[in-house]
Amino acid sequence: MIRILTALMLLFPVWAMAAPVQVTLFPTSGMVAEISAVTCEAAGDGLWSCTLTLPGQADPASLRFGRIPGDTSVTDLSWTNRRDPDQAVLKPLLARLAELRAERDTNSAELEGVRARMAFWKAQTRPESQSLGAMRELADEMDKSLRTGTERSQKLKQKIKDLDKVIADVEARIAAAAGRDRMVWDIRALFSGEAPAELSYSYILRDCGWTPRYRLEALPGRSKIDFTWQARVWQRSGQDWSDVTLLLATMQPRVQAEPSDLPPWEISPIQYFRKAAAPAMMEMAAGVVADQEAKSAKPRQIRHTTYAAWDMGKKSLPAGEERILEIERTAWPATFVHLMRPSLNDKAFVRASTEFKTPQELPPGTAFFFMDGAMVDTREFSLSGREGAFFFGTDPLLTCETTLQDKKTGEKGLFGSKQTFLRTWSLTVRNASDRPVDVRIEEPRPLPRDERIKLELTTDPVPAKEDDPQILAWNATVPAGGQSVVTLNLKVEAPDDLNVDPGWRW
Repeated sequence: MIRILTALMLLFPVWAMAAPVQVTLFPTSGMVAEISAVTCEAAGDGLWSCTLTLPGQADPASLRFGRIPGDTSVTDLSWTNRRDPDQAVLKPLLARLAELRAERDTNSAELEGVRARMAFWKAQTRPESQSLGAMRELADEMDKSLRTGTERSQKLKQKIKDLDKVIADVEARIAAAAGRDRMVWDIRALFSGEAPAELSYSYILRDCGWTPRYRLEALPGRSKIDFTWQARVWQRSGQDWSDVTLLLATMQPRVQAEPSDLPPWEISPIQYFRKAAAPAMMEMAAGVVADQEAKSAKPRQIRHTTYAAWDMGKKSLPAGEERILEIERTAWPATFVHLMRPSLNDKAFVRASTEFKTPQELPPGTAFFFMDGAMVDTREFSLSGREGAFFFGTDPLLTCETTLQDKKTGEKGLFGSKQTFLRTWSLTVRNASDRPVDVRIEEPRPLPRDERIKLELTTDPVPAKEDDPQILAWNATVPAGGQSVVTLNLKVEAPDDLNVDPGWRW
């Protein structure tokens, strides 16, 4: 194959973009790897020169060469930008655009003719020295001609309007495929040693990328979540990618041409935060674009130090088009519970909790949440780690009513008198469904903010033990058609001269 390509380059020494063999897509860019047969010319002083053509969306400064056989090495690179309005990928679109414009011109010319004929007949409204019969014939002919001309004029106007829409659509597709300016880069490379016959290289390309799309369907009756992960991929390089090895990566490459300033050395208390590191520049290794003939039946994850990539196997992606590729489809075992926070409202939020055998890294993307086949929400979604908790909207068949059972205020003692507040609440959870439901009720724990304030709280039943000292929580199973009740009794004591703010829950 390489010999045939080399022969064609010798016969037709026209600069053309080589076909990519491997592409790593990041969210808003890509790393493109190519192999190209080249024809070199003597450049003097024992140097050889050849020209590579890259898409206009490429970053020429990011160009990196793979291993070159023998003692050949790159000594200099320079590049110029030029317009290439007739790129091969655009030929069908450009032909279609020319056809549409010609059709529009034909219809516009016919419309002008119709308008001219109508203007002629309108000019005959003042006949001189004509008989009554001749005037009647003229009036009939004018009526017929103007009626026909008006109908034809309206049809032509609508047809021209429709053609304008189609032309705009084709022009947008051309811009999406190769950019509105349709530029390319001519890269002139100088080599020392022997003239290379073939080069492998990589570069960063803008106007391409991928976006995650997720679908999570909760199935409480089967204790699982059906999970689907897809990727929406696109590229506007001006050339079709045919049968390339496609990888989808989670992080963006960064190009740094000069070192950063040294940061100050500060010794201070530790602050914990999560930092996303950037991947190092991905230089083309000797075997990056070597034999990759096997097509992956299922995308597989490839872990790197600072990011993850998914090998999608061999894919084709025409310029200017979007494709949806499936990365993963699986079922997550999950535990479902209805979370209720009566202090806020009476709603019951369906929460699913799951644990993974291996760490998950799902980049941010749009997720569609379903409950038993019905869509309940669309929102941003991401996941990192071995555990996940997901909400699937509210359950209208489960409600919680908060009732103030008792409210008292009093004083006692003559000296060192105290003020006392007594409150009793009940939280009644009702299940109107035909099956039992696991419920978790969360309430804020009252916390004294002054040592002179004494609190005495009792509940029935006793709350579960929680890591968060500010939360009271109860776990219960509410029977079908039944209810579950939690009672809280709070006693607050404080000096009589202390102005007590009982808080928003009071």
